[in-house]
Order: sequence, then C-alpha cells, then structure tokens
Amino acid sequence: MLVVVIALAAIALLRWKAAGVAHSISPPAGATAPSFRTPKYERDVGDRAAIIARRLRNDRGRATVRSYAMPPGSPWMQAQKVVATQLDHWEQVGDCADNPEATIVECTWREPTRWWPREVALTMLRLPSAGEARSDRTGATFVIIGSGVGA
Repeated sequence: MLVVVIALAAIALLRWKAAGVAHSISPPAGATAPSFRTPKYERDVGDRAAIIARRLRNDRGRATVRSYAMPPGSPWMQAQKVVATQLDHWEQVGDCADNPEATIVECTWREPTRWWPREVALTMLRLPSAGEARSDRTGATFVIIGSGVGA
C-alpha cells in the first residue's frame, strides 16, 4: 500500500512541475518583432496582450505573452494551424472560425489533462490603415500568443 501511495505522489509531483511551466509556442512564418507605425497600434496591441495575460494568469503564476507583427493580409488559418500543430492532442476551446470582417480573431486550446491543465491563446489583430475607416483591414496585422501555466 505504501508503494502505491508513493507512486501516486511521484506522478502528482511530476504533473505539478510540468504544469508550472508555460508551453513554448513558435510564431507563424513571417512573424517579426513588432515595429509600430503609430502609437495607436502600439496601444491596441499592448492592451490586447495585457487582457490575454490577465486572463491566463492564475495562482501558479503569470502567463507568457508574446506579440508579433505579420505581413498585412496574413491568413488567420495559417497562424491557427501553426499553433495547433505545436499543441498535439490539445483540446480546442470554442469556435476558432475566421471572420474576415473582424478586427480581432481568437482561438484557445487547453491541455487534455485532469490535473492542472495549461492553456494557450492565439489572437490576431487586423488593424485599419492610418486614416482609413475601421472597416478597412489592409493595415497592420499582429499576432499575440499567450501561454499560461496549469492552475
């Protein structure tokens, strides 16, 4: 009986340690460090990254959140597939369909484990060109990838 208890404790300890590390995600092809053309873009991207970091934060610690600039018109499905292939067998949470008219498109995955599942969020911001109407999506495109530790 003691051996069984020690084995279960060892498994729980290993899972606890693994859940305490955010999952590392590589950005999609063409992603670069953001260079903001106007202060407004910097604020939009920074505000969205802060929202993602706050949502993924828990009592185990802070989330790892990275922002990347993408070429204008980058396809959502390409970014989504690049992240999804790095999350082998993780469950997709909610609908991740693209809406070409949306400024913000998001998708979230959760690790399929019962104990302390980690979560990864992908957000694409399609911002209008400077001085253009909000419906114009030919401006800057940013991708924000957040990875939280298991709760």
